[in-house]
Amino acid sequence: MGWLFWIWYAIGATLLLTIDVPKALDFSNGLFLVFYALYALYLMKRQEVYWQLSDQSVSGGVHKKWLRLLLLALLIWLGGMSLEWIGVHTGWPFGEYEYTPLLGSLIFGVPWTLGFAWIGVVAGGALLSSARIEREGQAPAAVRTWSVRLLRAVKIGVWIIILDLVLDPVAHARGFWHWGGTGGFYGVPWSNFVAWFVVGGVLSFTLPTLFITRKVHRHATFLYQGMLLLFGLLAWKAGIEGSMLAAVLGILLAEGSYRYDNRS
Repeated sequence: MGWLFWIWYAIGATLLLTIDVPKALDFSNGLFLVFYALYALYLMKRQEVYWQLSDQSVSGGVHKKWLRLLLLALLIWLGGMSLEWIGVHTGWPFGEYEYTPLLGSLIFGVPWTLGFAWIGVVAGGALLSSARIEREGQAPAAVRTWSVRLLRAVKIGVWIIILDLVLDPVAHARGFWHWGGTGGFYGVPWSNFVAWFVVGGVLSFTLPTLFITRKVHRHATFLYQGMLLLFGLLAWKAGIEGSMLAAVLGILLAEGSYRYDNRS
């Protein structure tokens, strides 16, 4: 799955940063979000990832784990789409905005691909915020306390806010969606970032505790940094300096977090 995402990423980045995406390829914008979500799910499904599913933390076959993962992803998709529908029609909790069809066909005013965006950011944030194990096959200690999951939810919310500080102003400038009113961060209301933090953290509780190896953590870090790099460059191209600086900060923080968590 990784190779498909990165090939699509490389082609899209080249077009976006040079001649722009041709009108005939507008469908690729939404597919990028789908591939983003699928790659994040693939990293969670990898054999090096362990799930606290029962009293036996590493029990259960691969197929059972994959099915459970898809069901949890569906739950996040439905939760994200429902909140987006509420947001588009009421202005709560994100602020007043409306989508254009550039990200895919609209379902009651919301592109169907937005649910995959929520899967990608929540799953990616969960991978960056998960406990480490040294090697594949190592049985992790049980972790069940709410304080651990609450701390993970806060971390995920922070990773999501940093990403949104880069993504949302760029998407607004490129016409993927339009915000009503003025002010905020390059036209994006501050309530949107608070909502992303809260919603991302809440949706993370649908996922069980994860234990990942250094290899999976490295790939998850590259995925997060790749998203920041692409939208950071687009922010630089559009003259959105604040988002460009947020992208640089996020890339450095993700790298520092990886190196700190995997230090000898």
